[in-house]
Amino acid sequence: MQRNHLTGLEVLQSKDLDETRALVAGVFCDHRLSLSDRKSGLDYQHRYFRTAAMSFSVMRYGAGVRVAPQALDSFFLIQLPLKGGDHIESGKTSLLSQPGRGTIHCPDESFSMNWSADCSKIAVRIERDAIERHAAALLGRPLPQRLHFTPEMDTRKGSGLAWERTIRQLLRSVQQTPELLDHPLMQAQFEQLVMSGLLIWQGNTLSNRLAQPTAIVQPRHLKLAEDYMRAHLDAPITNEQLAALTGISLRTLYNSFQKFRGVSPMRYLRELRMDKVREALLDTNRAHNVTTVATQWGFFELGRFAAEYRRRYGESPSDTLRRRG
Repeated sequence: MQRNHLTGLEVLQSKDLDETRALVAGVFCDHRLSLSDRKSGLDYQHRYFRTAAMSFSVMRYGAGVRVAPQALDSFFLIQLPLKGGDHIESGKTSLLSQPGRGTIHCPDESFSMNWSADCSKIAVRIERDAIERHAAALLGRPLPQRLHFTPEMDTRKGSGLAWERTIRQLLRSVQQTPELLDHPLMQAQFEQLVMSGLLIWQGNTLSNRLAQPTAIVQPRHLKLAEDYMRAHLDAPITNEQLAALTGISLRTLYNSFQKFRGVSPMRYLRELRMDKVREALLDTNRAHNVTTVATQWGFFELGRFAAEYRRRYGESPSDTLRRRG
């Protein structure tokens, strides 16, 4: 067994069946694991990272295996095959999951999986409490029922493809910039993006309610949200916090910012923080460099940050720093 950290992702490896079962259980839940062909050699490879509300994995077994988890009691499991296939059995339902056809398994649901020897997947675990709180914030009221998703996700086109691309981009960002995992501002943004996309794009028990139009919020609610942002720019801020503060639903918050500010709440927050970066770069009484100031305010993808900064202010961050003279 090997366990180490590589570019922000924890790496698990093993060729032993019992050890592999224990390692996978530590990330997901207890389960039965067996080889489809006892003569095959296991070559388990697993990279993953966690945030407060979810985990993201890229994994393979390197052999045909049967995986039978216990009923998922506290989380949703979304699986996005990258290669090979998986025959999934849930009650009387049988699904073939392969690239372009993902699956979602809900809490209290029992199922078994049959991975082909060449199967590899992205697996996203989302805690039930977190996504149900987020769904309640979107609706602006307590959930009328437990959340449940349609089990099949078409990732070949449309919203399913958009969601899978979002997950892939998050994984690339963490691999390229491991510091993202250490910053609560970025973690909160990751989680909001993943949960909102899944709730809005994937069929579920709340889809009809989420699709209902909402009333346009009055500007006073915007002022409350904006004042809170400005007073807490150096702290993690989520859409849920802003919705609770203003006493409106999360959808109404989105609509309000789009109507009156032309951007989403988190984009508006990002622009406020960028203003703080510029203010610091222009401050002749402070010794610093662009990287230090940018990361202080939650900007870790420095190439993207520099491009946005130039579009907003007409000059690069380094030009601003030199110009303060």
